Amino acid sequence: MNGEVQQKDGQFFIEAAGRKAVLDYVIDGDRMDIFHTFTAEELRGLNLAEKLTQAAFEFAKKNNLKVVPTCPYVKDTFLKKHKEFDKMIEH
Repeated sequence: MNGEVQQKDGQFFIEAAGRKAVLDYVIDGDRMDIFHTFTAEELRGLNLAEKLTQAAFEFAKKNNLKVVPTCPYVKDTFLKKHKEFDKMIEH
């Protein structure tokens, strides 16, 4: 398994065994809306969504972006475990 986070065209992704885990986002001004994550069934349980979301938040931090977490996984799961990103959230 590769497991390396890549970024292209509004998406962070990890490819492994011909399958993908993805995080989709759009940037509007100084806001980054993370609106979708998906992990192929064969790759679930490997914490890939968490790894992708971490990469997205690091990207936002580096680029001075506020994050709008419209994706249910990011809003309801990731941010409950990662309070260190609370100050980056735009409500």
